[in-house]
Amino acid sequence: MKILIVSQYFWPENFRINDFIPELIKRGHTVSVLTGIPNYPAGKIFSEYKDQPSKFSAYKEAEIFRVPIITRGSGSIRLFINYISFIISGCIFGSWKLRKFKPDLIFVYEPSPITVGIPAILIGKLKRVPIVFWTLDLWPETLIAVGGIKSKSILWFIEKVVRYIYNNCTLILGQSRSFISSIQNHCDYPERVHYFPSWAEVLPSPVNDS
Repeated sequence: MKILIVSQYFWPENFRINDFIPELIKRGHTVSVLTGIPNYPAGKIFSEYKDQPSKFSAYKEAEIFRVPIITRGSGSIRLFINYISFIISGCIFGSWKLRKFKPDLIFVYEPSPITVGIPAILIGKLKRVPIVFWTLDLWPETLIAVGGIKSKSILWFIEKVVRYIYNNCTLILGQSRSFISSIQNHCDYPERVHYFPSWAEVLPSPVNDS
């Protein structure tokens, strides 16, 4: 199966999706990745990427399609611009770069923001393929708890965006059982929501010389 991973963050940035891809390849799938320019967590483009961007065009046999974005920088306004830039760039440049590529499935990795689903949905509609959305961070709950957003009009708009994204996905995965009911509350198709946990990290045990 040809799988397109859509993730705003990816190697050399340190995220769990980096571990997921080798496992998919090991199981016989062909994997490609649509992502941005590495700049997390410092908010600046990685110096290694600046020096040799071609070194970061493939990962564990997976081809990487990178789109230009405005880096995170510092502060909430710059972070918001960073989110918007990936939406726009993913839709425009992502669609163009993938114009000759036809996946069988799109898999969206969402540690936050949920808006990573917007370019995935556009590409999914253009390619007419199913979309699997893996939710690792709840919206709009996270924005209320961490972002301190209290404006009813802003929250209303965000809820509409969240519902649009969930409603346009074939399958929605929640990394925690506690996520399921919340996701279903923001989706018109609760039967599409299922539990899919993150895997445990296996660390080497110290050798006992005795």
